[in-house]
Amino acid sequence: MRTALILALAMLAGPVLAAEQTVWKWVDERGVTHYSDRPVPGATRMELSVGRSSSASSPSYDPVPTPTSPATSSAPLYQNFEILQPAMEESIVNTGGQVQVSINVDPALRPGHTVHLYLDGRLVESESPTALNYSLTEVARGEHSVVAVINDRNGKEVQRTEEIRFFVRQTSIANPPVGPALRSQPKPAPRPGASNKLPSRQPTYAALNGERPRIDPVTNAPVKPAPKHKPKTKP
Repeated sequence: MRTALILALAMLAGPVLAAEQTVWKWVDERGVTHYSDRPVPGATRMELSVGRSSSASSPSYDPVPTPTSPATSSAPLYQNFEILQPAMEESIVNTGGQVQVSINVDPALRPGHTVHLYLDGRLVESESPTALNYSLTEVARGEHSVVAVINDRNGKEVQRTEEIRFFVRQTSIANPPVGPALRSQPKPAPRPGASNKLPSRQPTYAALNGERPRIDPVTNAPVKPAPKHKPKTKP
């Protein structure tokens, strides 16, 4: 019986050769617990499910990182792609509806890539699909927006610029501009006692110099004053 107990303990502590093992357990009259691989009257059957293992400690290894597919890069293909002209919130005044648009691309466009400009959401026709400068005409007064887009050879959008808002202002006769420099100047007030009526007679030299002698209307000459005292005549 002691041999059976040793075998049972060896089966539990040592390497297990079977994936599933049946063990019988019982307690004798002295309170000693026994194990056996054979059935014994009064014993309890135990099913041990174990795997093939060894009592020797296995060396530990760091897990090898599994190769993962490179993540899709979110960095743009072009480091700098922007609209230089017009500037954001710029006012374009009295150009007759002409607006110059300038686009910057850095690095240079890749083969097969094209640039497209949209004014107020509508595609602007261009002679070259790689043009970076546009001259817009007949742009109406008011607020507008432009945005540039780069497409690949399949027509798929690759990158786009920030939307630029600008304003076109044009002077008109119906709505002329006003301002401190354009306000009408007040009319000069007439001086007290002054009159715009032309004189009917030519003033004399004496009148122009402050003297006002009597004028003979016939000769237009000053009248000589009469002497105050007549000289006495001798008899």
